[in-house]
Amino acid sequence: MSDLETIGKYTIEGVLGRGAMGVVYKAFDPNIARAVAVKTIHGNLLSSEMGKEMLERFKTEAQAVGRLTHPNIVGIFDFDQDRGTPYFVMEFVEGKDLKNLIKQGSVFTTDEVIRVTTEILKGLSYTHNLNIVHRDIKPANIFITDKGEVKIADFGIARMDDSELTQVGSVLGTPSYMSPEQCIGAGVDARSDLFSVGTLLYEMLTGKKPFRGEQTNAIIHNVINLKPEPPSQVRKEVPSSFDQIIKKALAKNASQRYQTAADFSADLEKISSGGRVVGKGQKRAVVAGGVVAAFAVIGGLVFTQLPSENDSAVAVAPVAPIAPVVQEDALTTAEREKVARLLDVARAHFLVGRLVSPQGSNAYDAYKMVLGVDDKNLKAKQGMDEVRNRFFKRTKILWLQGEKDEVRRHLVLAEDLFKGESLLDELRERVQGG
Repeated sequence: MSDLETIGKYTIEGVLGRGAMGVVYKAFDPNIARAVAVKTIHGNLLSSEMGKEMLERFKTEAQAVGRLTHPNIVGIFDFDQDRGTPYFVMEFVEGKDLKNLIKQGSVFTTDEVIRVTTEILKGLSYTHNLNIVHRDIKPANIFITDKGEVKIADFGIARMDDSELTQVGSVLGTPSYMSPEQCIGAGVDARSDLFSVGTLLYEMLTGKKPFRGEQTNAIIHNVINLKPEPPSQVRKEVPSSFDQIIKKALAKNASQRYQTAADFSADLEKISSGGRVVGKGQKRAVVAGGVVAAFAVIGGLVFTQLPSENDSAVAVAPVAPIAPVVQEDALTTAEREKVARLLDVARAHFLVGRLVSPQGSNAYDAYKMVLGVDDKNLKAKQGMDEVRNRFFKRTKILWLQGEKDEVRRHLVLAEDLFKGESLLDELRERVQGG
């Protein structure tokens, strides 16, 4: 589609960006005489059953996001298909995204940081009141127009971008802006977005991400465990008033964060007015309900709690096991702790796409080690099933994208790991027939 001249009624004027899912074009709407952005999905990704399901999700998201009308949100105007290619029509924003501004070394004044962050929070307050969580707040999705307006992009589409398509490159994408609960695959709510806003605020203040690492799993570990250095200590020009805001925004436990975007904005307003934000004493949170909870469920008996901000230790500590029924062959405490650690490791590998490789450092091997300790562990068995299913879905996507050599490499791995599986037979036939 590189030579695409029109899509639907829209005239293509240029390419704004390309990705694994598709292409974003700058286009012209002749009926209203305005510039728009058109986001497409590669047609070859939609020919399978998985593709049909993906198209339905794409359409559902378009309908949901199309109802959003707010000055701080990039609007969606239309959804349609042309010659087998589904596409969104979105508001065209003239300006730069926050990612490029930070990359160029832009230094934000305190007033600018407060203004940009407050505008982001206004947009999120609107959507959160409609029970819509963005899930992918990051600098690349925040645009500042040539007029200085702040707009949040890719609402709802983020959920789709976290699908199997993003696993093709064997990583989920940088988790530097994800909340701890998002990193461990737990349920998320509005407070997850507010954590992500906290990471943006930190980076605008200091020029550095609060959670860094050379590899994705190292970043995930830091998001879950690390307390970042206060911004005033990273950059001396940053008023210390921001330290408490950052501490609260980046609390590991969602119950100790800002509960609403309005609360977050109110504290920023205090600083803008020359006041200070003072931290309140907090009781150690109990894992329950909406609190960031299970890190891993071990046979339905053990879970690990994300650390409270009042804990002196940063590392995640295992909660005492709950055993409603004591059996003769119950695991020892040491074995339960080993299983807990291995399940945590397996889940982290799974989330960053390390399904079956590299050898000895992947989700499959970690789950296998769990079963070596506890051969009845349901969590590990379910994890093995998830690994297998995602592995074979990945091969289908790679095949559709024409990555046949990569699929052949996957087949070699599958022959060793998934003997006797019907999915292996299908993969083998596909490779032999291609």
